[in-house]
Amino acid sequence: MFIDQFWIGALIAVVLAGAMLFLLLQVQKMKHNQKQLADEKRALESRIKSLESKIDFLSTGSMGIGQRLMNTEKKLHQAMEKQNEMSQGNIGNLFQRQADRVLKGKKIPDDDVASPSRSEAKLMALVSNNDPNKN
Repeated sequence: MFIDQFWIGALIAVVLAGAMLFLLLQVQKMKHNQKQLADEKRALESRIKSLESKIDFLSTGSMGIGQRLMNTEKKLHQAMEKQNEMSQGNIGNLFQRQADRVLKGKKIPDDDVASPSRSEAKLMALVSNNDPNKN
């Protein structure tokens, strides 16, 4: 009986030692998995920051493009208004006003392609009996 109890105790000790070894291995595996998860979390956080900075860059760029588009639309509307004025029969008056500006030495906007040259303005002044040397 003593021997049977010894082997039973030894068996229980081996089972307990095996269970402890199994638990120790599980704890190590769990720590390894936690480390991997922490590394993955850091990698994902850095990726998120990178994507956020790219989104900020793109949104800033698109705002700039939007502003330029609005300015272009404004210029287009101004050009359309000038075209409408010219098509309504004010071509002669517009050209005369521009000629008067040239003779007075005022600057005509560069975007106004149809403005007369100085010699054309003098000719118009002579034809309309205005003094071309008035300043």
